[in-house]
Amino acid sequence: MKRSIKKNLYSLICAMFITSAAQAADNIFIPEMGTAGARGMTVQTERLYGEYFMRKARGAGIISYDPVMTEFINSVGQKLVLNANNVYFPYEFFLSADPSLNAAAFLGGKVQVNAGLFHYTDNEDEFASVLAHEISHITQRHIARFIEEQSDRGAISIASIIGSIALAIINPTVGAAAFSTSAGLMAQTGINFTRDNEYEADRIGISVLDKAGYNPMAMSTLFKKLFSMQGNINSAYALLIDHPLSEIRVAEAYNRAKNLPKRKNSTDPNFMFAKARVDVRYMNLKLNEFKERLQNTEKVNKYYKNYALALIYYGEKNYSKAKEYLENLSSMASNDFIVDLYTDIDLESGNASSAISRLRVLYSKKPYDSAITINLANAYLKAREGKQAQQVLEKFLQKYPNDSFASEMLTESFLQQKNKCQALITNAQTMALKSDYTRAFNSLNDAMHTCKGSYSQIARAQYSKISSQKDFDEKLEKRR
Repeated sequence: MKRSIKKNLYSLICAMFITSAAQAADNIFIPEMGTAGARGMTVQTERLYGEYFMRKARGAGIISYDPVMTEFINSVGQKLVLNANNVYFPYEFFLSADPSLNAAAFLGGKVQVNAGLFHYTDNEDEFASVLAHEISHITQRHIARFIEEQSDRGAISIASIIGSIALAIINPTVGAAAFSTSAGLMAQTGINFTRDNEYEADRIGISVLDKAGYNPMAMSTLFKKLFSMQGNINSAYALLIDHPLSEIRVAEAYNRAKNLPKRKNSTDPNFMFAKARVDVRYMNLKLNEFKERLQNTEKVNKYYKNYALALIYYGEKNYSKAKEYLENLSSMASNDFIVDLYTDIDLESGNASSAISRLRVLYSKKPYDSAITINLANAYLKAREGKQAQQVLEKFLQKYPNDSFASEMLTESFLQQKNKCQALITNAQTMALKSDYTRAFNSLNDAMHTCKGSYSQIARAQYSKISSQKDFDEKLEKRR
Protein backbone atom coordinates (compact mmCIF):
# COMPACT_ATOMS: atom_id res chain seq x y z
CA MET A 1 0.00 0.00 0.00
CA LYS A 2 1.36 3.42 -0.90
CA ARG A 3 0.15 6.95 -0.56
CA SER A 4 2.66 9.65 -1.44
CA ILE A 5 2.42 13.42 -1.09
CA LYS A 6 5.29 14.81 -3.14
CA LYS A 7 7.33 18.04 -3.03
CA ASN A 8 9.80 18.43 -0.25
CA LEU A 9 11.07 21.64 1.29
CA TYR A 10 12.35 20.07 4.50
CA SER A 11 15.86 19.42 3.19
CA LEU A 12 16.17 23.04 2.06
CA ILE A 13 15.38 24.18 5.59
CA CYS A 14 17.81 21.66 7.05
CA ALA A 15 20.54 22.97 4.79
CA MET A 16 20.07 26.39 6.40
CA PHE A 17 20.30 24.74 9.81
CA ILE A 18 23.24 22.44 9.29
CA THR A 19 25.75 23.58 6.69
CA SER A 20 29.31 22.76 7.40
CA ALA A 21 32.77 21.59 6.54
CA ALA A 22 34.68 19.26 8.82
CA GLN A 23 37.90 19.97 10.62
CA ALA A 24 39.79 18.12 13.32
CA ALA A 25 43.02 16.20 13.65
CA ASP A 26 43.06 12.71 15.13
CA ASN A 27 44.91 13.87 18.22
CA ILE A 28 42.32 16.53 19.08
CA PHE A 29 39.61 15.41 21.49
CA ILE A 30 36.27 17.16 21.12
CA PRO A 31 33.98 16.65 24.14
CA GLU A 32 30.39 15.51 23.79
CA MET A 33 28.52 18.79 23.76
CA GLY A 34 25.02 17.38 24.19
CA THR A 35 25.28 15.68 27.55
CA ALA A 36 24.62 18.66 29.76
CA GLY A 37 21.68 19.91 27.70
CA ALA A 38 21.20 23.16 25.84
CA ARG A 39 21.43 26.30 27.90
CA GLY A 40 18.00 27.86 27.51
CA MET A 41 15.96 25.29 25.56
CA THR A 42 14.79 22.51 27.87
CA VAL A 43 14.32 18.96 26.63
CA GLN A 44 10.55 19.33 27.09
CA THR A 45 10.52 22.54 25.05
CA GLU A 46 12.59 20.94 22.31
CA ARG A 47 10.13 18.04 22.18
CA LEU A 48 7.20 20.47 21.82
CA TYR A 49 9.03 22.31 19.02
CA GLY A 50 9.59 18.97 17.30
CA GLU A 51 5.90 18.10 17.48
CA TYR A 52 5.03 21.53 16.12
CA PHE A 53 7.47 21.02 13.28
CA MET A 54 5.88 17.67 12.39
CA ARG A 55 2.41 19.25 12.26
CA LYS A 56 3.73 21.77 9.78
CA ALA A 57 5.48 19.03 7.80
CA ARG A 58 2.26 17.03 7.52
CA GLY A 59 0.29 20.10 6.53
CA ALA A 60 2.87 21.12 3.93
CA GLY A 61 2.65 17.70 2.28
CA ILE A 62 6.30 16.74 2.55
CA ILE A 63 5.76 13.39 4.27
CA SER A 64 5.26 10.34 2.09
CA TYR A 65 2.75 7.95 3.66
CA ASP A 66 4.13 4.55 2.74
CA PRO A 67 3.55 2.22 5.73
CA VAL A 68 5.93 -0.49 4.50
CA MET A 69 8.80 1.94 4.03
CA THR A 70 7.97 3.67 7.31
CA GLU A 71 8.10 0.36 9.17
CA PHE A 72 11.50 -0.50 7.70
CA ILE A 73 13.01 2.95 8.30
CA ASN A 74 11.82 2.92 11.89
CA SER A 75 13.16 -0.61 12.46
CA VAL A 76 16.64 0.58 11.47
CA GLY A 77 16.31 3.92 13.24
CA GLN A 78 15.06 2.50 16.53
CA LYS A 79 17.78 -0.15 16.52
CA LEU A 80 20.31 2.67 16.37
CA VAL A 81 18.51 4.78 19.00
CA LEU A 82 18.56 1.85 21.42
CA ASN A 83 22.35 1.93 21.21
CA ALA A 84 22.76 5.70 21.56
CA ASN A 85 23.36 7.77 24.68
CA ASN A 86 21.55 10.97 25.70
CA VAL A 87 18.20 9.85 24.28
CA TYR A 88 15.72 12.21 25.93
CA PHE A 89 12.54 11.62 23.93
CA PRO A 90 10.95 9.13 21.51
CA TYR A 91 12.39 9.30 18.00
CA GLU A 92 10.24 9.53 14.90
CA PHE A 93 11.61 8.68 11.45
CA PHE A 94 9.63 9.58 8.35
CA LEU A 95 9.99 9.21 4.60
CA SER A 96 10.15 12.06 2.11
CA ALA A 97 9.55 11.38 -1.58
CA ASP A 98 12.57 13.54 -2.41
CA PRO A 99 14.83 11.53 -4.79
CA SER A 100 18.06 13.22 -3.64
CA LEU A 101 20.57 11.53 -1.37
CA ASN A 102 19.98 13.11 2.02
CA ALA A 103 18.57 12.79 5.51
CA ALA A 104 17.88 15.52 8.04
CA ALA A 105 17.73 15.79 11.82
CA PHE A 106 15.27 18.10 13.55
CA LEU A 107 14.35 19.22 17.02
CA GLY A 108 12.75 16.71 19.36
CA GLY A 109 13.97 13.47 17.76
CA LYS A 110 12.49 14.01 14.29
CA VAL A 111 14.47 12.50 11.41
CA GLN A 112 13.58 12.83 7.74
CA VAL A 113 14.83 10.16 5.34
CA ASN A 114 14.81 11.01 1.64
CA ALA A 115 13.80 8.22 -0.71
CA GLY A 116 17.01 8.87 -2.64
CA LEU A 117 19.06 7.67 0.32
CA PHE A 118 18.04 4.11 -0.57
CA HIS A 119 18.85 4.59 -4.25
CA TYR A 120 22.39 5.86 -3.64
CA THR A 121 23.47 3.49 -0.85
CA ASP A 122 24.51 -0.08 -1.59
CA ASN A 123 23.58 -1.84 1.64
CA GLU A 124 21.75 -1.41 4.93
CA ASP A 125 24.96 -0.58 6.78
CA GLU A 126 25.66 2.47 4.58
CA PHE A 127 22.03 3.52 4.94
CA ALA A 128 22.22 3.08 8.73
CA SER A 129 25.44 5.11 8.88
CA VAL A 130 23.59 8.20 7.63
CA LEU A 131 20.81 7.70 10.18
CA ALA A 132 23.40 7.20 12.95
CA HIS A 133 25.00 10.52 11.99
CA GLU A 134 21.64 12.35 12.07
CA ILE A 135 20.64 10.72 15.37
CA SER A 136 23.92 11.95 16.83
CA HIS A 137 23.08 15.51 15.82
CA ILE A 138 19.98 15.17 17.98
CA THR A 139 21.49 13.36 20.97
CA GLN A 140 24.17 16.05 21.13
CA ARG A 141 21.47 18.71 20.73
CA HIS A 142 23.37 20.45 17.94
CA ILE A 143 20.30 22.03 16.39
CA ALA A 144 18.94 23.28 19.71
CA ARG A 145 22.32 24.79 20.53
CA PHE A 146 22.67 26.32 17.10
CA ILE A 147 19.28 28.07 17.31
CA GLU A 148 20.01 29.16 20.84
CA GLU A 149 23.38 30.66 19.96
CA GLN A 150 21.97 32.55 16.98
CA SER A 151 19.23 33.92 19.22
CA ASP A 152 21.86 35.09 21.73
CA ARG A 153 24.12 36.71 19.17
CA GLY A 154 21.46 38.28 16.98
CA ALA A 155 18.90 39.37 19.56
CA ILE A 156 16.35 37.15 17.78
CA SER A 157 13.99 35.02 19.83
CA ILE A 158 14.08 31.24 19.51
CA ALA A 159 10.35 31.32 18.74
CA SER A 160 10.98 33.80 15.94
CA ILE A 161 13.64 31.62 14.32
CA ILE A 162 11.52 28.47 14.50
CA GLY A 163 8.40 30.35 13.37
CA SER A 164 10.28 31.70 10.34
CA ILE A 165 11.37 28.19 9.41
CA ALA A 166 7.77 27.00 9.61
CA LEU A 167 6.71 29.85 7.33
CA ALA A 168 9.33 28.78 4.81
CA ILE A 169 7.81 25.29 4.76
CA ILE A 170 4.21 26.47 4.43
CA ASN A 171 4.77 29.32 1.98
CA PRO A 172 8.21 29.41 0.34
CA THR A 173 7.80 32.96 -1.00
CA VAL A 174 6.70 34.51 2.27
CA GLY A 175 8.85 32.19 4.34
CA ALA A 176 12.08 32.89 2.48
CA ALA A 177 11.67 36.61 3.08
CA ALA A 178 10.82 36.06 6.73
CA PHE A 179 13.79 33.78 7.23
CA SER A 180 16.31 35.97 5.45
CA THR A 181 16.68 38.38 8.37
CA SER A 182 17.45 35.59 10.81
CA ALA A 183 19.67 33.77 8.34
CA GLY A 184 21.68 36.86 7.53
CA LEU A 185 22.49 37.45 11.18
CA MET A 186 23.41 33.85 11.89
CA ALA A 187 25.35 32.93 8.76
CA GLN A 188 28.97 33.43 9.87
CA THR A 189 28.71 31.99 13.37
CA GLY A 190 26.67 29.09 12.09
CA ILE A 191 29.50 27.84 9.87
CA ASN A 192 32.06 28.00 12.68
CA PHE A 193 29.70 26.37 15.14
CA THR A 194 28.77 23.39 12.97
CA ARG A 195 32.23 22.26 11.90
CA ASP A 196 32.74 20.64 15.28
CA ASN A 197 29.18 19.36 15.19
CA GLU A 198 29.80 17.41 12.00
CA TYR A 199 32.96 15.84 13.38
CA GLU A 200 31.20 14.93 16.61
CA ALA A 201 28.22 13.44 14.76
CA ASP A 202 30.63 11.29 12.71
CA ARG A 203 32.53 10.14 15.80
CA ILE A 204 29.46 9.29 17.86
CA GLY A 205 27.58 7.95 14.84
CA ILE A 206 30.29 5.37 14.12
CA SER A 207 30.13 4.23 17.74
CA VAL A 208 26.33 3.92 17.58
CA LEU A 209 26.63 2.02 14.29
CA ASP A 210 29.05 -0.44 15.87
CA LYS A 211 26.99 -0.95 19.03
CA ALA A 212 23.87 -1.61 16.94
CA GLY A 213 25.65 -4.48 15.17
CA TYR A 214 26.33 -2.77 11.85
CA ASN A 215 29.64 -2.61 10.02
CA PRO A 216 31.38 0.46 11.52
CA MET A 217 33.37 0.84 8.29
CA ALA A 218 30.14 1.59 6.38
CA MET A 219 30.28 5.33 7.07
CA SER A 220 33.85 5.49 5.78
CA THR A 221 32.93 3.49 2.67
CA LEU A 222 30.04 5.81 1.89
CA PHE A 223 32.17 8.89 2.58
CA LYS A 224 34.83 7.68 0.13
CA LYS A 225 32.25 7.19 -2.62
CA LEU A 226 30.70 10.57 -1.99
CA PHE A 227 34.05 12.32 -1.76
CA SER A 228 34.94 11.07 -5.23
CA MET A 229 31.75 12.71 -6.52
CA GLN A 230 32.21 15.98 -4.66
CA GLY A 231 33.99 17.76 -7.49
CA ASN A 232 30.86 17.56 -9.62
CA ILE A 233 28.09 18.13 -7.11
CA ASN A 234 24.60 18.01 -8.52
CA SER A 235 21.24 18.21 -6.83
CA ALA A 236 21.05 14.43 -6.49
CA TYR A 237 23.80 14.51 -3.86
CA ALA A 238 22.17 16.93 -1.43
CA LEU A 239 24.05 15.24 1.41
CA LEU A 240 27.29 16.72 0.07
CA ILE A 241 25.78 20.19 0.11
CA ASP A 242 24.38 19.89 3.63
CA HIS A 243 27.40 17.97 4.98
CA PRO A 244 30.45 18.69 2.77
CA LEU A 245 33.38 16.30 3.05
CA SER A 246 37.09 16.97 3.41
CA GLU A 247 40.04 14.58 3.14
CA ILE A 248 40.51 14.91 6.89
CA ARG A 249 36.92 13.99 7.62
CA VAL A 250 37.02 10.96 5.30
CA ALA A 251 40.31 9.80 6.87
CA GLU A 252 38.97 10.32 10.39
CA ALA A 253 35.96 8.10 9.72
CA TYR A 254 38.22 5.36 8.36
CA ASN A 255 40.72 5.55 11.24
CA ARG A 256 37.98 5.36 13.87
CA ALA A 257 36.26 2.41 12.21
CA LYS A 258 39.44 0.37 11.68
CA ASN A 259 40.03 0.33 15.44
CA LEU A 260 36.65 -1.31 16.02
CA PRO A 261 35.87 -5.02 15.55
CA LYS A 262 35.58 -5.97 11.87
CA ARG A 263 32.09 -6.90 10.75
CA LYS A 264 30.54 -7.84 7.41
CA ASN A 265 27.72 -5.82 5.90
CA SER A 266 24.16 -6.87 6.66
CA THR A 267 22.47 -9.21 4.20
CA ASP A 268 18.92 -8.60 5.43
CA PRO A 269 16.65 -8.75 2.33
CA ASN A 270 14.51 -5.89 3.63
CA PHE A 271 17.01 -3.26 2.53
CA MET A 272 16.98 -4.64 -1.00
CA PHE A 273 13.19 -4.68 -1.00
CA ALA A 274 13.16 -1.07 0.19
CA LYS A 275 15.75 -0.07 -2.42
CA ALA A 276 13.73 -1.74 -5.18
CA ARG A 277 10.52 -0.06 -4.01
CA VAL A 278 12.21 3.34 -4.08
CA ASP A 279 13.70 2.77 -7.53
CA VAL A 280 10.34 1.78 -9.00
CA ARG A 281 8.08 4.23 -7.22
CA TYR A 282 10.13 7.28 -6.23
CA MET A 283 13.10 7.80 -8.58
CA ASN A 284 11.18 8.70 -11.76
CA LEU A 285 13.04 6.07 -13.77
CA LYS A 286 11.96 5.02 -17.25
CA LEU A 287 10.38 1.78 -16.10
CA ASN A 288 10.28 0.04 -19.48
CA GLU A 289 14.03 0.44 -19.86
CA PHE A 290 14.58 -0.44 -16.20
CA LYS A 291 12.48 -3.59 -16.58
CA GLU A 292 14.45 -4.67 -19.64
CA ARG A 293 17.78 -4.17 -17.89
CA LEU A 294 16.64 -6.22 -14.89
CA GLN A 295 15.36 -9.07 -17.04
CA ASN A 296 18.58 -9.25 -19.05
CA THR A 297 21.09 -9.35 -16.21
CA GLU A 298 21.98 -11.94 -13.62
CA LYS A 299 24.40 -9.66 -11.77
CA VAL A 300 21.84 -8.21 -9.42
CA ASN A 301 20.57 -9.16 -5.98
CA LYS A 302 17.73 -11.67 -6.34
CA TYR A 303 15.54 -9.98 -3.75
CA TYR A 304 15.95 -6.62 -5.45
CA LYS A 305 15.38 -8.02 -8.95
CA ASN A 306 12.25 -10.07 -8.29
CA TYR A 307 10.56 -7.48 -6.09
CA ALA A 308 11.33 -4.63 -8.50
CA LEU A 309 9.93 -6.58 -11.45
CA ALA A 310 6.83 -7.57 -9.44
CA LEU A 311 6.24 -3.89 -8.63
CA ILE A 312 6.66 -2.84 -12.26
CA TYR A 313 4.21 -5.46 -13.52
CA TYR A 314 1.76 -4.51 -10.77
CA GLY A 315 1.96 -0.92 -11.97
CA GLU A 316 1.17 -2.15 -15.48
CA LYS A 317 -1.85 -4.02 -14.06
CA ASN A 318 -0.33 -7.32 -15.17
CA TYR A 319 -1.13 -9.02 -11.87
CA SER A 320 -0.43 -12.59 -12.98
CA LYS A 321 3.09 -11.62 -14.07
CA ALA A 322 3.62 -9.71 -10.83
CA LYS A 323 2.68 -12.84 -8.89
CA GLU A 324 5.18 -14.91 -10.89
CA TYR A 325 8.03 -12.79 -9.62
CA LEU A 326 6.63 -12.77 -6.08
CA GLU A 327 6.54 -16.58 -6.19
CA ASN A 328 10.31 -16.51 -6.74
CA LEU A 329 10.40 -15.05 -3.21
CA SER A 330 8.11 -17.68 -1.66
CA SER A 331 10.46 -18.20 1.28
CA MET A 332 9.68 -14.58 2.26
CA ALA A 333 5.91 -14.97 2.06
CA SER A 334 5.28 -13.35 5.47
CA ASN A 335 7.63 -10.42 4.83
CA ASP A 336 5.96 -6.99 5.05
CA PHE A 337 7.07 -5.92 1.56
CA ILE A 338 5.80 -9.12 -0.04
CA VAL A 339 2.53 -9.16 1.91
CA ASP A 340 1.92 -5.53 1.02
CA LEU A 341 2.17 -6.22 -2.71
CA TYR A 342 0.05 -9.37 -2.53
CA THR A 343 -2.55 -7.28 -0.69
CA ASP A 344 -2.50 -4.60 -3.38
CA ILE A 345 -2.96 -7.25 -6.07
CA ASP A 346 -5.86 -8.85 -4.18
CA LEU A 347 -7.63 -5.54 -3.64
CA GLU A 348 -7.17 -4.44 -7.26
CA SER A 349 -8.52 -7.84 -8.32
CA GLY A 350 -11.60 -7.46 -6.11
CA ASN A 351 -10.48 -10.18 -3.72
CA ALA A 352 -10.45 -8.38 -0.36
CA SER A 353 -11.42 -11.55 1.52
CA SER A 354 -8.16 -13.25 0.47
CA ALA A 355 -6.15 -10.25 1.67
CA ILE A 356 -8.00 -10.18 4.99
CA SER A 357 -7.40 -13.89 5.61
CA ARG A 358 -3.67 -13.52 4.99
CA LEU A 359 -3.31 -10.33 7.03
CA ARG A 360 -5.31 -11.46 10.06
CA VAL A 361 -2.81 -14.26 10.71
CA LEU A 362 0.09 -11.82 10.59
CA TYR A 363 -1.79 -9.19 12.59
CA SER A 364 -2.28 -11.61 15.48
CA LYS A 365 1.51 -11.80 15.74
CA LYS A 366 2.39 -8.17 14.96
CA PRO A 367 -0.56 -5.93 15.93
CA TYR A 368 1.54 -2.73 15.95
CA ASP A 369 3.40 -3.31 12.70
CA SER A 370 2.30 -0.29 10.62
CA ALA A 371 2.51 -2.16 7.31
CA ILE A 372 0.35 -5.06 8.52
CA THR A 373 -2.10 -2.86 10.43
CA ILE A 374 -2.68 -0.29 7.69
CA ASN A 375 -3.01 -2.97 5.02
CA LEU A 376 -5.52 -4.93 7.12
CA ALA A 377 -7.56 -1.83 7.89
CA ASN A 378 -7.53 -0.88 4.22
CA ALA A 379 -8.67 -4.37 3.23
CA TYR A 380 -11.53 -4.18 5.72
CA LEU A 381 -12.55 -0.81 4.29
CA LYS A 382 -12.47 -2.18 0.74
CA ALA A 383 -14.70 -5.03 1.94
CA ARG A 384 -17.05 -2.45 3.52
CA GLU A 385 -16.33 -3.88 6.98
CA GLY A 386 -16.00 -0.53 8.72
CA LYS A 387 -16.42 -1.88 12.26
CA GLN A 388 -13.50 -4.29 11.90
CA ALA A 389 -11.34 -1.52 10.42
CA GLN A 390 -12.29 0.73 13.36
CA GLN A 391 -11.15 -1.84 15.92
CA VAL A 392 -7.77 -2.34 14.24
CA LEU A 393 -7.14 1.38 13.78
CA GLU A 394 -8.20 2.43 17.29
CA LYS A 395 -5.79 -0.06 18.83
CA PHE A 396 -2.98 1.17 16.59
CA LEU A 397 -3.71 4.85 17.34
CA GLN A 398 -3.56 4.21 21.07
CA LYS A 399 0.15 3.54 20.59
CA TYR A 400 0.75 5.94 17.67
CA PRO A 401 -1.72 8.82 18.20
CA ASN A 402 0.08 11.12 15.74
CA ASP A 403 -0.31 8.85 12.72
CA SER A 404 -2.49 11.10 10.57
CA PHE A 405 -2.88 8.45 7.85
CA ALA A 406 -4.37 5.94 10.31
CA SER A 407 -6.54 8.70 11.77
CA GLU A 408 -7.83 9.55 8.30
CA MET A 409 -8.70 5.91 7.69
CA LEU A 410 -10.49 5.77 11.04
CA THR A 411 -12.70 8.64 9.89
CA GLU A 412 -13.59 6.58 6.81
CA SER A 413 -14.44 3.58 8.98
CA PHE A 414 -16.95 5.66 10.96
CA LEU A 415 -18.48 7.01 7.76
CA GLN A 416 -18.97 3.45 6.51
CA GLN A 417 -20.90 2.76 9.71
CA LYS A 418 -22.92 5.98 9.20
CA ASN A 419 -21.54 7.22 12.52
CA LYS A 420 -21.35 10.90 11.64
CA CYS A 421 -20.61 12.02 15.20
CA GLN A 422 -17.38 10.04 15.66
CA ALA A 423 -16.37 10.67 12.05
CA LEU A 424 -16.49 14.41 12.69
CA ILE A 425 -14.48 14.14 15.93
CA THR A 426 -11.85 11.94 14.32
CA ASN A 427 -11.63 14.16 11.25
CA ALA A 428 -10.95 17.12 13.55
CA GLN A 429 -8.08 15.19 15.15
CA THR A 430 -6.65 14.42 11.71
CA MET A 431 -6.84 18.05 10.65
CA ALA A 432 -5.19 19.19 13.91
CA LEU A 433 -2.29 16.80 13.24
CA LYS A 434 -1.76 18.77 10.02
CA SER A 435 -2.28 22.15 11.72
CA ASP A 436 -5.36 22.73 9.54
CA TYR A 437 -7.25 24.39 12.36
CA THR A 438 -10.05 25.91 10.29
CA ARG A 439 -11.21 22.50 9.11
CA ALA A 440 -10.61 20.99 12.56
CA PHE A 441 -12.87 23.56 14.25
CA ASN A 442 -15.48 23.27 11.51
CA SER A 443 -15.66 19.52 12.15
CA LEU A 444 -15.92 20.02 15.90
CA ASN A 445 -18.65 22.67 15.54
CA ASP A 446 -20.63 20.18 13.44
CA ALA A 447 -19.89 17.46 15.99
CA MET A 448 -21.22 19.55 18.88
CA HIS A 449 -24.51 19.90 16.99
CA THR A 450 -24.58 16.26 15.89
CA CYS A 451 -23.28 14.28 18.85
CA LYS A 452 -25.33 13.36 21.88
CA GLY A 453 -24.45 12.62 25.49
CA SER A 454 -20.82 11.89 26.30
CA TYR A 455 -19.69 12.32 22.70
CA SER A 456 -20.85 15.92 22.74
CA GLN A 457 -18.64 16.45 25.80
CA ILE A 458 -15.75 14.72 24.01
CA ALA A 459 -16.16 17.12 21.09
CA ARG A 460 -16.04 20.12 23.46
CA ALA A 461 -12.95 18.75 25.19
CA GLN A 462 -11.29 18.26 21.81
CA TYR A 463 -12.14 21.85 20.89
CA SER A 464 -10.37 23.09 24.02
CA LYS A 465 -7.34 20.86 23.43
CA ILE A 466 -6.94 21.86 19.79
CA SER A 467 -7.42 25.53 20.68
CA SER A 468 -4.46 25.30 23.07
CA GLN A 469 -2.38 23.63 20.36
CA LYS A 470 -3.35 26.35 17.88
CA ASP A 471 -2.36 29.06 20.37
CA PHE A 472 1.05 27.39 20.83
CA ASP A 473 1.59 27.31 17.07
CA GLU A 474 0.55 30.92 16.57
CA LYS A 475 2.90 32.16 19.28
CA LEU A 476 5.78 30.46 17.48
CA GLU A 477 4.79 31.90 14.13
CA LYS A 478 4.44 35.45 15.38
CA ARG A 479 7.59 37.42 14.64
CA ARG A 480 9.05 38.92 17.81
